[in-house]
Amino acid sequence: MNNGLACSALDVRIAGVHVVKDLEFAVRPGDFWALLGPNGIGKTTLLKCLAGLHEPGSGEVLLESRNIAELPRKLLARHIGMLQQHTVYVFDSSVLQTALTGRHPHLGYWEREGHRDLKMAEGALRAVDLAGFAGRSVTGLSGGEARRLAFATLLVQDPEFMLLDEPTNHLDLRHQVHIMGMIRERARQGRHAALAALHDINLAARYCSHVIMLFGDGQWCAGATPDMLSESSLQRLYGCPVERFESSGGPRFHPRAG
Repeated sequence: MNNGLACSALDVRIAGVHVVKDLEFAVRPGDFWALLGPNGIGKTTLLKCLAGLHEPGSGEVLLESRNIAELPRKLLARHIGMLQQHTVYVFDSSVLQTALTGRHPHLGYWEREGHRDLKMAEGALRAVDLAGFAGRSVTGLSGGEARRLAFATLLVQDPEFMLLDEPTNHLDLRHQVHIMGMIRERARQGRHAALAALHDINLAARYCSHVIMLFGDGQWCAGATPDMLSESSLQRLYGCPVERFESSGGPRFHPRAG
């Protein structure tokens, strides 16, 4: 059985915020998890902890039963990839060159990208509607274009476990649906898994198989999406009344008008 990317008795804190206490859950191939919680609750910190970028107070993050703190960074990058919350390109580079950086964990120290790497990068750019952008400078991209390039670079990296911090940030509605659908389909193929911090409850309801909620003071709960999303749980999570509506695509949730 694939043990996936798992937490064992994980305790995470940052700057006086107790993010999670005794967290026990696992992201396995085929899963698409949503990470929900109000602003400042620690979603980004938890993602960074799972990526090995933030040290937990106690407990372990395990990749196939091995503590990630004991694994080389390059090895981790072959299996775990993270899309950061903000995408800003300061240094001049072409869109294609930037997408190709996703292959670096898979190359030797002096190895250059080959034909297969180039084809992967070109395919990823087409997948995020950036075909024809290959020679453009990253410094001239709009916020949405830069966000799609960052996701394309993650596709080129091709990790089994994708950690995504607000993947729909800066995207218009069409590209939100497109990117979320791509993530879900990659998970459904059975080799990949994803955990995405989201603010849009309805994107979680539509696309995600599982949900983990952060309530503050270390409290959390996790489970299958239909079991997790309800008026009462979301009201507890966000501190405001929530109404549920049925749609052709399943339940949708909205703040109750005051």
